Amino acid sequence: MKTRTLILSIAFLILVISHRSDGQQARPVAEQLKLAGVMPRGAMVYVQANDLSTLMKTWLASPVRSQFYDSASFAAFQKSRIYLKLQDRKKDIESAIGIELNENRVAELAGGASAVSIYDIGKIEMVFVTEVPRVRAVASTLFKQASQFSERSANGTSYYVHDVTTDGGRLNQQFCFAYVEGKLIVTTTEGLMIRAVANAKAAGSDSLLSDVVALADGAPGFAAHEVTMWLDQQRLNANRYFDNYWIHHNVHGALAGIESGLIDLRITRQGMNEQRWFKMAVGGPGLGAEAISADQLAALMKFAPTSAQLAQVHGASATVQLSSAIEQSLFGKLPEESWSPPEIPDRTRKSGNEDENTRAERYSRLDARFDMDVDDEQAPKRGKGSVGNVTGKTNSNEIAGGGFKKSIGSILDGLSPASFCEFVRSKVEAGKPFVRFERAIVAQLKPEAAVNREMLERAIIDELLARFVVAGTQPRLEWQDDGAVRFVAQALLEQGAAYSVSGNYLVLASSKEFSRDILEAAKASTPSGEKTDAALDFYALVRVSAAKPVFDTLMSKLDGREPQTKINRNKDDDEERNVKFFSENVSSLIAASAIREVRVSRRSAGSLMTEQLLYSW
Repeated sequence: MKTRTLILSIAFLILVISHRSDGQQARPVAEQLKLAGVMPRGAMVYVQANDLSTLMKTWLASPVRSQFYDSASFAAFQKSRIYLKLQDRKKDIESAIGIELNENRVAELAGGASAVSIYDIGKIEMVFVTEVPRVRAVASTLFKQASQFSERSANGTSYYVHDVTTDGGRLNQQFCFAYVEGKLIVTTTEGLMIRAVANAKAAGSDSLLSDVVALADGAPGFAAHEVTMWLDQQRLNANRYFDNYWIHHNVHGALAGIESGLIDLRITRQGMNEQRWFKMAVGGPGLGAEAISADQLAALMKFAPTSAQLAQVHGASATVQLSSAIEQSLFGKLPEESWSPPEIPDRTRKSGNEDENTRAERYSRLDARFDMDVDDEQAPKRGKGSVGNVTGKTNSNEIAGGGFKKSIGSILDGLSPASFCEFVRSKVEAGKPFVRFERAIVAQLKPEAAVNREMLERAIIDELLARFVVAGTQPRLEWQDDGAVRFVAQALLEQGAAYSVSGNYLVLASSKEFSRDILEAAKASTPSGEKTDAALDFYALVRVSAAKPVFDTLMSKLDGREPQTKINRNKDDDEERNVKFFSENVSSLIAASAIREVRVSRRSAGSLMTEQLLYSW
């Protein structure tokens, strides 16, 4: 079996551990995070495990481990630049010290409480500490190679050093290890070893503990469980490796407002409970919404049908946010690009192979220009920055539209909407090549609010005509009743809309079927099951396993690959072909994780933002 990197082991280790909580009374925060006291200050990331030995044994025996290593996701990662660079560094260290570094070596060295801190991502400067009996440490392969190391002393304590030349001879480092005060310490620079030895004897001002505890003390409900991570987000944001390799590329966006973070993972037989506490920077972006009470959450989630694969609950905010959500749910998202009038073809030119090839090449990849070229020139244009409907001549370079958002906004202003919920579901219809997406909004209105149905229906019809009907045609779009649901009846237009009023809740959906299912779910006598012990700013439910079959179908079509129930691949073949990102890489990662659904909740108080993620197997 090929050697696996330590980073991948840590990443997927947390997905497979399953045992009950110890139920003991919480210890002081400083004691729970005591290994941070050994770490020198200046770390970007600190990760600790309550019992690394048990975690490693469970990981090595887990079927999830083999599923991940056999997956297309890992095959793609093996070809990535960061993986190849890590492998080169690891091989240089192994060649220098004469010891193979892999998961089995980590399992051999791992004791109970253990931690690792990273100081420089590019140079891989790090400190590893584990509490292990001296007899076991001395019997390890590492100590058996001590004769190949130089023995030195710091504060009267011996440690072992071996020089390592890596990065093609451009970087000189040291691989060091020592046993101090019941702890095995391993570092990748001698300077970090000297500082760690001093901290192990008596943690002082050079210890990372004060930085970690400062956030943990202000984190409501914090307790260290199986895995705990502290991070200096500001330092990470300034690191070019993090900026380049962080897949979300939001260093200058959502992450810019975070100073530091604390994340704790608790693992049970039912799933995982991930708690996050983020200290926000002064002047960071606010959420701009009122809190969602426990009663509001339960009432809104009661509308969620079992077929909805995504549900998001938002607190009350400006009417424009709800108006935008309704517009997107009923009609879809408009392109962000600025609109320009279609080019007038030059019919005086002679057509030739060059022109034909140019035209074919232009449409080989259909981007936003394709939509603009084929749009009806006389139809009202819809786009970002649109104001009002087109009712006459306008500047041909201006975008008209946005009338629906204004119309629905004026209706909502009189209803004083509170919190609202978004639902999304997708499905593959037999005999049709595409995936169908249905979206809906459920908005809580003030008591005794009366919806102006005439204005609402007229606004929806006008927007359907403007967006989906070619000018000069007169399709029959009219409202009809299906029980408590009002929907748009049409002959040729597949895009639809429906709404209903249930008590003080307004339900708007992109189809009458989805609207009907939402109302049926609300009639159920069983409670929604969504509970919270405090007010929230945001809540979401993602049914991963329910969405995955549709995800696979859609992404296989987009990637140009036929979906298969089981992919039988030769590992040598993976090295010679590109792994499709969505249909293979992401899909296989989801399958290996075995996560059925995820619940996300977020709340903020002052400069602290708290998130909870509940993963269910």
